[in-house]
Amino acid sequence: MSIFAWCLMVMGLGALTWFVVWLVRRERYLKSLRERGWTFVGSPVFAAVARLSNPPFGIGFTRSPDDQIIGATSQGRPFQVIEYRHEHWGGWVGMVTLSRRLPELWITGGQTQPRYGVMATMVPVPAQLGAGWTVGVQEPAFATDVLTAQVCEQLYAMASGQPGLNLSIDGDQLVVLDPPRKDAELLAPWLEQLAAIAAAIDAAPLDRWVQPEHEARLTFYQHPDWYWIGEDDLLLQTTPVTRSGHGHSTSEVIRGRDGDGPPFVAFTHHWKTTRTETSTDSEGRTTTRTVTEHHSEAMLGFQLPVRMPWLQVGRRGLSSGISFESEDFNRQFGIFAQDKKFAYDVIHPRQMEFLMANPPSSFQIVDDWVWFNPGEHSHPLVAHNSRFLRAFLAGIPRFVWRNLGLPDSPYPQA
Repeated sequence: MSIFAWCLMVMGLGALTWFVVWLVRRERYLKSLRERGWTFVGSPVFAAVARLSNPPFGIGFTRSPDDQIIGATSQGRPFQVIEYRHEHWGGWVGMVTLSRRLPELWITGGQTQPRYGVMATMVPVPAQLGAGWTVGVQEPAFATDVLTAQVCEQLYAMASGQPGLNLSIDGDQLVVLDPPRKDAELLAPWLEQLAAIAAAIDAAPLDRWVQPEHEARLTFYQHPDWYWIGEDDLLLQTTPVTRSGHGHSTSEVIRGRDGDGPPFVAFTHHWKTTRTETSTDSEGRTTTRTVTEHHSEAMLGFQLPVRMPWLQVGRRGLSSGISFESEDFNRQFGIFAQDKKFAYDVIHPRQMEFLMANPPSSFQIVDDWVWFNPGEHSHPLVAHNSRFLRAFLAGIPRFVWRNLGLPDSPYPQA
């Protein structure tokens, strides 16, 4: 037997041994979960996280729940421990159920870094917790009401056993990162401590903060009216996607709206182009091959309540378009329109100031839709353009809306 063959055999035996050891340990681990009455799910469905919308949930377009442990604590409080990933984070999360849906709250102890994507107001930390803690909320008064002496006592007790506690409230779930999920003997008391914090929160006078129930579907952080669809190739028939090429498809489709702003659809459009390349070698022989290239573009459109004349707003290029009274504006923007009067009515002096202070992605109004060219399909860009367009539409004078057939502006000034 050659040395190479011998090495291959040794490596194969080593891999087999490692696999057997892993399999035995995994079966022991699963047995320890079953003995506690818990259930292990190797491939959980998205329903496991559909009610959750605060980071690490509710972020990004690629979301992946994996191994899951579900059960109840000694006092009957439901829990789940789940592995979860998105584009910017991956790890394990543990949570127990609260008796009410509450606003978001963020508490960290030790040297813990804030979670990716969190937008919160930092508020003073109760004296019972002491130094080394941070508290973030959207409503400061909520932090005052929820952080009772009993809650702080339970938080301090849990942090003494888990340096770097990273805890949040997400609807009716009390969520903590990095549970000790590898060992059921450690996970069980950890869950009991988390349940004790949940019980203290349930005992606090928080009824005025109860949030409405939401439909169980994949949503987005701080955008409760956005929802995930995934694929919808019917959009290819009704939206201004690139028509050339073949193999057209959609991915990462989301729909929604922000407050009283216009509803939107956002997605990535994929297609292919194929070409034939011919080459001749040094001996004069000709060969032909087919080359297929893959393309994609980000699509973002907002539906208006009425049809409008065509109007395009973008950065100035080789052609400056319509000239306005502001030379600064003319140097920065290229405006093109089907109806010049409509353009002058919409792009008035205050609107020009707004555009220069908030330069948007290029966009155009086509009938009853506004289509942006965002450059990429991302959660922050959709949110940014949604805020921008709501303010831009609010700046259109009331008489313009009336001329279009509406009784008044559908987007009053904030």
